[in-house]
Amino acid sequence: MYRIMLIDDEVGVRNSIKAKIDWTSAGFEIALEATNGLEALQLLEEYPLPDVVITDVRMPQMDGIALVSACKEKYPALRIIVLSGYSDFEYMKAAIQLGVKDYLLKPVVRSELTALLGKLAEELEEDRNRLREQDQEEMKNHQQLQLMQEQLLWQLVKDEWFSVSAMEERMEQLQLSALAVDDVHAQFVTVEMRIPPGRLDDWSERKDLLYLAFQMLCRESAQKWEHIYPFYAMSHPAMIHFVIRIQNAEHDRFLSDFVRKLKRDIQSFLKVDSVLGIGEPINGLRQLKDGYASSMLAWSQGTIHSDKAEPDRNMLAMTHAFSPEVERKLMQTIENLDMSAFTKQLHAIFSSDRDTPMFVFTFLTLRIILLFNAIAKKFELGDMSLQSYLWNCQMSVRDYSSREQVLDQLHDMAQLVMEEVRKTRFSSGQQMMEAIRNYVDENFSYELTLASLAEMFHINETYLSGLFKMSVGVTFSDYVTRLRLSRAADLLQESELKLTDIATLVGYSSSSYFSTAFKKFYGKGPKEYREEMRVSKPSKPCK
Repeated sequence: MYRIMLIDDEVGVRNSIKAKIDWTSAGFEIALEATNGLEALQLLEEYPLPDVVITDVRMPQMDGIALVSACKEKYPALRIIVLSGYSDFEYMKAAIQLGVKDYLLKPVVRSELTALLGKLAEELEEDRNRLREQDQEEMKNHQQLQLMQEQLLWQLVKDEWFSVSAMEERMEQLQLSALAVDDVHAQFVTVEMRIPPGRLDDWSERKDLLYLAFQMLCRESAQKWEHIYPFYAMSHPAMIHFVIRIQNAEHDRFLSDFVRKLKRDIQSFLKVDSVLGIGEPINGLRQLKDGYASSMLAWSQGTIHSDKAEPDRNMLAMTHAFSPEVERKLMQTIENLDMSAFTKQLHAIFSSDRDTPMFVFTFLTLRIILLFNAIAKKFELGDMSLQSYLWNCQMSVRDYSSREQVLDQLHDMAQLVMEEVRKTRFSSGQQMMEAIRNYVDENFSYELTLASLAEMFHINETYLSGLFKMSVGVTFSDYVTRLRLSRAADLLQESELKLTDIATLVGYSSSSYFSTAFKKFYGKGPKEYREEMRVSKPSKPCK
């Protein structure tokens, strides 16, 4: 039902127009009435905006032309119909100059009113459909951006980084600018859904729906608060993490209110329990992994009955043994398959000379498991069973009860990771190439070079160049270009993102260079490609 405001200083004229037709059958209702333009503007301020305004031109206090002029400034999308007599030529001339296209002559004829309303109904329906499509497209773009943001946040806490500057640039591209600063102050919160016995009975297939509802609820909760960014691991859909930027002295109260409401909403809407952990505040991007690990540690100590779980406030100050340099050396010992050097590093980290609390041992264990996972992801081929195992080790870290058990578990994990590295590095060149190609497929939007890949995978750069061309069939640079432009083509079809945004998302710093490369590859520019994809099948790349 479309809403109409009727404006005329003569009540008899208004009543006559209202009696002309069955407004409801026509799809309209007279929602508001006014006697002059000034009164109409007041009603427009106080009530929801109508779809159509029908106004006389000759009225006291403010005539129809002054009203049209005011509405064009304040409500430019409002459709206005002018009522005029045969002697109102000057008024109509002014109305036309203001952009009014529809009018009715007094006295209003039923057939003319019916015809005009039918035309308006079609136009209004088209407008609603267009707005609906725009809303759907905006939602789709938002969901796509949110997915990419979550993937990046998970990569930041789990995977090996290129560099801080590269990660900052990627965060800027994905509208995470508030976090993309060297000295960012932030805190992690981990929340896990616990399904009470009997909640699903034997309907195990409903668990996926419950996971989805849990994720949606957590995301919607985060959107209601400022500077809270959710993300989760697909391998564990019952757990979601939040990065919360610390902005002012009221942060503790803000954080407490957020987690309390989130826990209450999970119980109220989903009828399930939850366990949460609040990590230590971090200072700088380099501490992101520490912040994540501390929230996992706090989660491991939490219960469904507590609204707040957090580790010792001085924990991060006690974990200086795991510096970026120590992490780099530890990674080298594993990728070089040097177990004795790894054991030496491990004993240096877990020094028996210090009276270290067990929760610090657990925290350091989590950080080392994250390192193991990053290496496994780089070298593991096939079913990713090692990564799944490492994730489960991370989830069961609460079960470690002694320093000796921690060291034994880490040695076992290190041996498994080294075996995976050995299988890839010292088998056929094809397996190494597959690992490198997988890595490139996931990270093509960064500034990848053969030199950086060669160093990362411990292989000669010249040999890598030849191996890549022989295995893939194209040069490394051509392969990266194809990946970027193929992803760009998908984004052009799937979204209404700006070309400059698409260019940066797929790894081009210059939109003009992106357009040139795209046209060379597809035979047409990105704008033309997008237009054609709306009405035809995708174009094949030029050979």
